[in-house]
Amino acid sequence: MTLTNVTLHYFNFKTKPSTAGFGENLNLLLKDAGVDFKYVRFDYWNWHQDRVDFAKNKNIPHLTLPLVEIDGVSYNKTVPTMRFLSKKLGKYTGDNDEEEYRLDAVADIVRDHFGSYIELFVSTDQEKLKEHFENDTKKYLAAYNNIYGENDGAYILGDEISYADFLVYHILDEDNYALRDHFELIEKDYPNVARFIKTFIQRPKLADYLASLKN
Repeated sequence: MTLTNVTLHYFNFKTKPSTAGFGENLNLLLKDAGVDFKYVRFDYWNWHQDRVDFAKNKNIPHLTLPLVEIDGVSYNKTVPTMRFLSKKLGKYTGDNDEEEYRLDAVADIVRDHFGSYIELFVSTDQEKLKEHFENDTKKYLAAYNNIYGENDGAYILGDEISYADFLVYHILDEDNYALRDHFELIEKDYPNVARFIKTFIQRPKLADYLASLKN
């Protein structure tokens, strides 16, 4: 299915990279799918003011960002929206109930991972960040290494990428810049994760975008 008139709405955190936060998960999925979409960013610190105007004519019980509009209809909450988009696009989902369960479980692991990091999201305390990496990030790297070792392919379900793979890539990119500052360690101690990352960053519709973020 082709998606039309698509707009992704999310925050801009002035002191963080443009990829910071949950919106990047949807940004990656939409880019990979080749969807033509607009990306509208709100200043996080002014959201309490902008929210009032933005909420008008949005039939959503609890307005949060990220939010995706498709032909004027709004969808929010990160993982449910990713699942919804995946079904509409006819890709990024499992082929059966067992595979869908596995993807849901990984999505929950990523949520737990982010929960361990949220208090440090804007932190510059290097000691706390280092402690978090040693005590939390490595624990999740070990979990992901097991997950990515269950199949012969580079992704959770094998050779085909899923919405949960976007979640894993982004949390590793965001948490303490694990992919930038600790990739040698990942290659050494978590080879299945390294294989996934190397494959992910070469995806045809993402490679140039991801490379541009390093500049």
